[in-house]
Amino acid sequence: MSKLLKSTMVGLMIAGFTGCAQNTSDIEVIALKSEKANLDGYKTYQIIDQSGFVQDPKGTPIPTNLDVSAEIQQIVNAELAKKGKMAVTANPDFYVAYLAAADMDAIKEKVDKEGKITIENAPDAAMLLTLIDADTAEIIYISSAEGDVKGLPADQMKQRLNYAIKKMLGNM
Repeated sequence: MSKLLKSTMVGLMIAGFTGCAQNTSDIEVIALKSEKANLDGYKTYQIIDQSGFVQDPKGTPIPTNLDVSAEIQQIVNAELAKKGKMAVTANPDFYVAYLAAADMDAIKEKVDKEGKITIENAPDAAMLLTLIDADTAEIIYISSAEGDVKGLPADQMKQRLNYAIKKMLGNM
């Protein structure tokens, strides 16, 4: 194979991999676990039914055809399964509660190089994920994520959700 053809193929592969990457630099995650709890000892969990995604207070829709609550639950289940945790419908070792919301009317200040302040629309989303001991009702792990709502297609929103939840449960 000629050097030109090899170089072209390598360039296309690199462009393909980097072109599909989703920017997640705006997503901030904080996670804390209880010093008292041995999270390895917890094997089964149940997601609390009232967990889910809440529309912003004014009801401004997020521009997507994605069922955010179902997607969050699916990702949480997958991440906990990777950690050896099993979903059950009764008598869990711990409960999972999460709440996600978006504020489509959020604004933020932006300062340019010359110090000029401008205010711009910056739709924002946040999620809180809590693990609760089923016997004591004490919080054993809590995590939050915050990031911009970018009006992206559903597949890219899924990538951002996946990234955030992986980071949220990463130190569990």
